[in-house]
Amino acid sequence: MRPFRRAVLSGAAAMLAAPSVRAQGLARLRVGVIPVVDIAPLQAAIRQGYFAAEGLEIDTAPAPGGAALLPALAAGTFQVAFSNVVSILLGIQEGIDFRFLAGSVRSGQQPPDISALVVRKGSGLATGKDFEGRRLASNTRANIIWLRGVEWVAKTGGDWRRVSMVEVPFPQMADALVNNQIDGALINEPFLSSALAGMGDRIARIAWTFSDTAPGSSIAQYAAMADWLARNGELAERFSRALYRGVDWVEANRGEAVDALISSYTRIPPARLQGIGMPMYEKSIAPASIEAVHRAMGRFGIGGRLPPVAELLFRTAAG
Repeated sequence: MRPFRRAVLSGAAAMLAAPSVRAQGLARLRVGVIPVVDIAPLQAAIRQGYFAAEGLEIDTAPAPGGAALLPALAAGTFQVAFSNVVSILLGIQEGIDFRFLAGSVRSGQQPPDISALVVRKGSGLATGKDFEGRRLASNTRANIIWLRGVEWVAKTGGDWRRVSMVEVPFPQMADALVNNQIDGALINEPFLSSALAGMGDRIARIAWTFSDTAPGSSIAQYAAMADWLARNGELAERFSRALYRGVDWVEANRGEAVDALISSYTRIPPARLQGIGMPMYEKSIAPASIEAVHRAMGRFGIGGRLPPVAELLFRTAAG
């Protein structure tokens, strides 16, 4: 049995499905999230009342990575899950009927970016070749962080198959690095800025793994199940409208207001978020951007067959 489908089946046995219900006049949606900068528009839309204006109550549940949320989405525990494009595509390749509900983020064209490779100062590690036989941490395996990490290894002269890729949650990466449990960490914002602010005397950034390998590329989206969307298309449209209003709010309030928002759900002090790298937020998904990620997956051993990408985009994601 394939790993993703095994996770879905085991998750389904342990979780109760949670369909949309009416709560105080609002339709309640359970949304799986990761506490990173990518979900700032979702949090803004909750706090600014944009979802309530659409008649929705959003109940969020956090996870260390999008790959952990997708089995729960397939099991019916969530109606919507934020996840990275690689994990969503892996599920689709294995026959799980995920659909892209709404756009979220893509990488910037140039640094600073939202993900970086960090090492111990004095380690001498500077290229992919240097990482052969070393331990490099991603929050989960075979996700977009992992993909751009191994792509950076290959681009800078290393054999990615000779690098030991290990899983460490973002909040624990810096400690694992300084304690010699790993040799490099692929850290996402806001944990990147916080780690450099608190441990800058011991750790250093050596690469921007998104913009160094695939500037302007797709990173993450909001996903839902195809059958749920077929029954709840109008709810999905309301969700997306409110989310995209949250994108507008974040773009209009970059700086202290957005730092305070990110601090509220990550518990990182705002002072450590100054100058934080931010992604490019999207209101639609270009099929070509998904196809480019899928080609990269094939180059690094996790590709497979997909339906035409345009068929995987719900109307709220297609623009």
